[in-house]
Amino acid sequence: MASSALPETLRSVTSTKIQEVRKQRDHFEASKKDIIREARPFKDDLERTRRLLVGSCRQAGITVVNDDSSDSDSESEPASDLARTRRNQQLFLRQAGKDPAFANEIVHRIHDELVEHLSLRSVQHEHAQFFSELVTEWLSSSTDVQTRPSKQNLMEESSFESVGRNEMHEQRAQWESIVFTDRETDDTAIGRYLHQLFNSDDEISKHFKNIETSTKAFCRTLRSTAELFSVDSLKVTITGLLRTDLLSDEKAAILKSFQNNPGVLQEVADVLNMRFASLESWKWTTIDGAIPIEQRRQLNGKYRVFMDEDVLDAILLHTIGIKWAVHFKSCLTEFFLSPAWRTAGGSIPKNDWDRRWYFLGEKSAPRYNSVEVQRKDQYGEEYFMSQLPTTESEGARVYNDDEGPFSNTPGVRDGISDDGLNSGTLKKGSVATKQGLLHLLITEALVSQHVRPGSSHAVIRSDFQWFGPSLPHNTIFAVLKFFGVGSTWLDFFRTFLQAPMRFEQDGPNGQYHVRQRGVPMSHALSDVFGEVILFAMDYAVNKATQTYLYRLHDDFWFWGTEEVCLRGWDAMSTFASVMGLEFNEEKTGSVVFDNRSVSRPINTQFLGSDQEMECESMAPQTLRLPKGDVRWGFLRLDANSVRFVIDQDMVDAHIKELQLQLSHCTSIFSYIQAYNAYLARFFSNNLGKPSFAFGRQHVDDMIDTFAKIQKALFPGGSVTDHLSSLAQERFGVKDIPDGVWYWPIQKGGLELHNPLVPLYCMRETMRQSPQTILSKCLEREEKSYLTAKAEFESEMKTHGRKTSYPSGLPTFGDQFMQKDEYLKYREQRSINLYNTYSHLLEVPAEFQVHGTNETTAWLDKLPSATRGQKSSSTGIVKAFDSMNAYWKWILAVYGSQIVEKYGSIQIVDAAQVPLGVVSVMKGGRVRWQG
Repeated sequence: MASSALPETLRSVTSTKIQEVRKQRDHFEASKKDIIREARPFKDDLERTRRLLVGSCRQAGITVVNDDSSDSDSESEPASDLARTRRNQQLFLRQAGKDPAFANEIVHRIHDELVEHLSLRSVQHEHAQFFSELVTEWLSSSTDVQTRPSKQNLMEESSFESVGRNEMHEQRAQWESIVFTDRETDDTAIGRYLHQLFNSDDEISKHFKNIETSTKAFCRTLRSTAELFSVDSLKVTITGLLRTDLLSDEKAAILKSFQNNPGVLQEVADVLNMRFASLESWKWTTIDGAIPIEQRRQLNGKYRVFMDEDVLDAILLHTIGIKWAVHFKSCLTEFFLSPAWRTAGGSIPKNDWDRRWYFLGEKSAPRYNSVEVQRKDQYGEEYFMSQLPTTESEGARVYNDDEGPFSNTPGVRDGISDDGLNSGTLKKGSVATKQGLLHLLITEALVSQHVRPGSSHAVIRSDFQWFGPSLPHNTIFAVLKFFGVGSTWLDFFRTFLQAPMRFEQDGPNGQYHVRQRGVPMSHALSDVFGEVILFAMDYAVNKATQTYLYRLHDDFWFWGTEEVCLRGWDAMSTFASVMGLEFNEEKTGSVVFDNRSVSRPINTQFLGSDQEMECESMAPQTLRLPKGDVRWGFLRLDANSVRFVIDQDMVDAHIKELQLQLSHCTSIFSYIQAYNAYLARFFSNNLGKPSFAFGRQHVDDMIDTFAKIQKALFPGGSVTDHLSSLAQERFGVKDIPDGVWYWPIQKGGLELHNPLVPLYCMRETMRQSPQTILSKCLEREEKSYLTAKAEFESEMKTHGRKTSYPSGLPTFGDQFMQKDEYLKYREQRSINLYNTYSHLLEVPAEFQVHGTNETTAWLDKLPSATRGQKSSSTGIVKAFDSMNAYWKWILAVYGSQIVEKYGSIQIVDAAQVPLGVVSVMKGGRVRWQG
């Protein structure tokens, strides 16, 4: 597993620093030996202690103040805590030489402290040397300078790589059969479908015309831009491009070097502006007639194909792609916010409004703190056109952002996401958005049973088979043309799509092919094409159902009554047929939940018309919905319990895969990096992030699953036992406290992450089941009903009428509305339900372990800001309250053993170890074996 390449100069600096660490250690040990040797001959405790003190001061560069000294150092304040301690000890020993009452026990205590300090410094130097050797090993392994593996490992490696090659070749053949074979679609049928969709009435047609007009104007404006590129714009573009997984490590390093060199950036801007000026004649930069492409393995066993394109081509295309993405995000969002987009809740009949006004004082103005409003707001912010950025500075969205460097803030984080692990720094990461979608799905199912007991509730999940590689080019051009894209840009997009490609492993003489179908990976333009096409499906479903299709790229979810789901599925199926797309049967399925209420018995007397229809039509229609389970990651949706359950068979398969991946790690640092990425992140993500909708049972299931994984990986032991064994075998280092492995790197640890800690922190804050939360909501509603009833009856008794109700409107007597009528329209009007709905969607706060006098004393000895670490950064820092729950837990559990072994929670001096190198190495993506 190779991390990102390091510049050769940085390797040289690292080597020099490691050599210096070794020299410092040797010098310290020689000095320590001299100090002890000089003090040993003295039998008198006081004199022996004085000699130790003088030697220790000189070794540490601390002034020794003599009685006959003429300087004034004794009056100045020593700079460090150690210097102050040593100055005090000098005074105490001077007193001990004259004062008969001075206890010898105090002299012994000073003696023992001096000896212990020297011993702890030796341990710290040993650890600094060990840490540096670990970095050296990591650097060596990243360039394949490795120790010869054992015969058994060679056999295992040979077997494993053989399996990997078979999978790779099979998937390559399938990919080639799709990408290099054209699929004709009927552009006339596509145009007719889109015309019917967006021109079925004047209101819809008017708002779609705005999209078309805006796009035509954008085509002209963008093409006429004289200087598309500047030094400042390139910095933004490069930052966004580096966040994708498009470029190789070497080319990413080139871009990083550009960022800090304005002169180079200006030259690049000039060249790119010239290329943009002649965009009509632009062609791909090729090597031997083609662009190299490579396969990269994902943790789910699938391979994705990336183009290793020219750096300048990448910048040009990314800039153009982002501008188109921002344009379409803007105009399509305007359409979403227009009356053309149907709202899910529907309208409340006038008679019902009048009754609510009469009895409750509720006017017909919309209530913004309602479930219905939150649904639309959340859909618009997180799921509508989620792949497209709102601003150019935001850059391209990284759909699969669960692969890459592990964060310094461990915990259950931002599925399998079927595309593996990626990293992004968006306003809300895509994995966090996916996790939120799962929470939303369960919350909606629970609330549906709560609000509409007895009615059906179904869920559909699907995506398109090989969506990116299989997207027909004819479909892309037909849709873009319908949306107003002109011929100049269509021709450019055609050149972009029809790229000549050759697999790297085939060599320069290998055959190349021109792309006939699909879009390239990790390109902003690819996102634009996919999102604009799928926007038509979003609207088709909305138009047919008056509700929302929750979609993340081509991965989509839909729920509602069975009848609504059937209409939605029919709209999706029609769209797929017209556009030349196929559903992925492996990821397509549906679930219909049990119709039991979670909170109250059904009373249909005051249900709305839609709800009455649902109750009358109770016949099961699941055979018409797509067959298959509803799954995500390692989770399967269970109809009976209304929750996601963990598929242990999938977990078992990935335990074996993790064992294979770890067996190929040739350094301890790379082992920890792979362990963190796979176990503490990949497993955590795919087991589902906890929420109040999931309940405490889900957290307990996750804890049990992680315990099972640990036992399978390390039978009879633990990960720290295994790492300590490796350290002793390779470096001869013994008795490493467990805490060292979990300790933050900035403090001299190895930053192994424990995925159980955040779960236990969350578990402490989850005391009520989702059903209990909803039941308490109903109790509050019933109390509100009684309060409203009492207020109405009191006013009628006092005044004989509703004084706040306008005269001239129909009245409804002096008998207050029944409770079921009061509870009607709760999704549009109930603040109680809104608060409960929002609460169920929340991720539980993590319980914070309490600081103690002991932890305070440890932290007080830290400098205000350790070297290379800002005061606001994460990890173990001086201010206990500013630490997150994970690091507080680690400090509380392992702090005492760290202090006992090393004398401080700062295991090594940060200046002695190559922390910068570790930071760069950690920043590289893990390239999985196979």
